[in-house]
Amino acid sequence: MIRVLNPFKKGDLIEINGQLGSVEHKGYQSTTLKNIEGERFEIANTIFYTHELHNLSNQSIINVDMLVSVELASDMVIVKEMILNYLKNRSILLKHPSPKVSVKRIKDTHVELGVKVWCSLEKYLEVDSQIETLLKEYLKGNGINLEVEKVEQTELMMA
Repeated sequence: MIRVLNPFKKGDLIEINGQLGSVEHKGYQSTTLKNIEGERFEIANTIFYTHELHNLSNQSIINVDMLVSVELASDMVIVKEMILNYLKNRSILLKHPSPKVSVKRIKDTHVELGVKVWCSLEKYLEVDSQIETLLKEYLKGNGINLEVEKVEQTELMMA
């Protein structure tokens, strides 16, 4: 049935059931996708009939990746919920694909969270220059302790 309706083809970027990937192969029982990180995964074709499909290939969109380092003692479920709620309410960001938050690295005192959002190409520079700073200010304002960014200083030697 997917072959008859052709809602997507090999190489298309699609979002289905909260998962985002590029179509690698369409089979009779499943479709193979490759996610942003390059990992392949399969989706049962029945999912395409029971969930909303977003084919993003014909849209002029781009993703913006951010890193947010949160104190290790923070409740990560609450922090993730706060981040997603904040991003969901930003009209400059796209609703589909939805924002994603994942743990990238655990450090001695902080957890590095990867945050991925999507926007139109026209809004990219505005989103890229503002959203990370605004998100961090929002988290700090709501009592979330963030890792202090270290600024390297170079001393100039005068002869």
